[in-house]
Amino acid sequence: MNKNIEPTLIENKIIIGNSTLKGTLVEKGFGESKGNKLILDLFEAIYLMEKEKIKIIDVKGKKISTKKIFEIGIKGDKQFYSKQKVHEDLREKGYCIKTGLKFGFDFRVYPRGKKMGEAHSQYGIHVACENEKTSMTQISRMTRLAGNIHIRAIIAVVDREDEINYYEINRKLL
Repeated sequence: MNKNIEPTLIENKIIIGNSTLKGTLVEKGFGESKGNKLILDLFEAIYLMEKEKIKIIDVKGKKISTKKIFEIGIKGDKQFYSKQKVHEDLREKGYCIKTGLKFGFDFRVYPRGKKMGEAHSQYGIHVACENEKTSMTQISRMTRLAGNIHIRAIIAVVDREDEINYYEINRKLL
């Protein structure tokens, strides 16, 4: 494997320098362009690895498994597995999904068939496990944030069988 061509794991990001692969992935709404490179987050990397669209190496040229990517993700976020399930589910349903941390959500989701730059985010997704308690303060924060950035707030609840239920929350002003 040529280290300059293969997607490479650096810390918790995947760097793609291959212009052909970069173009293909950008066209499908993956990654964030930085100069002549494409940066994938761990969720995107796992999704693409499981679809056999990419193989990832480390900086020494050794192949990286999806298990290793999951381990890195879980080390940084205890809810990584549930978030990955939601990411995968929304991708399978045709949505372009990006990190939403700077917007106060786990993910931001674009209208089906659109990608970043073609449309404004449609949803802010907060991922919760079925046994997780969500306070009224958290719900209030989510609805206020969503209203401020003109998106719809969604709580994605992942149960123990990895089934996902999506609940929209909003404010009703009387």
